[in-house]
Amino acid sequence: MAEAPLYIVQITDCHLFANPKRQLLGVETESTLQSTLATVGALDPFPDVVLLTGDLSQDGSVLSYARLRHHLRASVPADIYWLAGNHDRLAAMQEELSGNPDLDAAVPQPKGQNVKPHQRHRMHGDDVFSRQGWTFVLLNSQIPGKDSGKLSAETLTFLETELERAAANDQHVSVCLHHPPFSMTSEWLDTTALHEPEQLFHVLDRFPNVRSVIFGHVHQEFRTERRGVIYLSCPSTCIQFKPGSDEFALDLVPPAFRQLWFHADGSLETQLVRLPSAMRVPNLQAQGY
Repeated sequence: MAEAPLYIVQITDCHLFANPKRQLLGVETESTLQSTLATVGALDPFPDVVLLTGDLSQDGSVLSYARLRHHLRASVPADIYWLAGNHDRLAAMQEELSGNPDLDAAVPQPKGQNVKPHQRHRMHGDDVFSRQGWTFVLLNSQIPGKDSGKLSAETLTFLETELERAAANDQHVSVCLHHPPFSMTSEWLDTTALHEPEQLFHVLDRFPNVRSVIFGHVHQEFRTERRGVIYLSCPSTCIQFKPGSDEFALDLVPPAFRQLWFHADGSLETQLVRLPSAMRVPNLQAQGY
């Protein structure tokens, strides 16, 4: 009997605040995240891993990450990995997502929820994990203080080393980062993309065992292929950007998460799960955030 594929759920761009009632462009982001996590928590079968691809906080506050950790513990009994987006503050993110008992008391347990035990994983800027014949390389594309992203020389060296190790072990590879390495045909959004993506491609092109690249940031669905590698984005758990718009514009589509199934032969299946019940009408007159 063939081994079941590795099952991962991607969640991205939650944009939480220290104050759970604070809104982003008219949307209470903590409420939409909780709706998302409730749906993920009810999946059957349950995913092996939940992957968070950045912009988990909007204000970078310690308490926003403490609240995120609390909601994850209450809803998601799985291994969890994360990476930073441009709005995140990496030091606070690392500290709180790995656990700070002193702040747990400041984040009340929601009524009717019981914390489920599960293993925790800490993100150290660049990270890697392996499961069922696959290696996942998580890259920090953050430029502190900037909306756009870039992979440092150290990160590119880290990537190359991990790809060499995965190739030596006959592992398929998926690379994960926050910023898109492609144009989204959206003038305003493209100014915030990954700078010098050719540096990333230069490394990836040397390793035929790379199967996919997964990212967030763009608040919309995106899929393309380049030299046999699948590139995928995921919509946000809160607001969505209007595709193809040269100026900042929001889209009236529900939040979503992405399901991914990684097979032993290196193939990948994926689909989005839209959450109409979590849909909130944003401020469509907004010109940025």
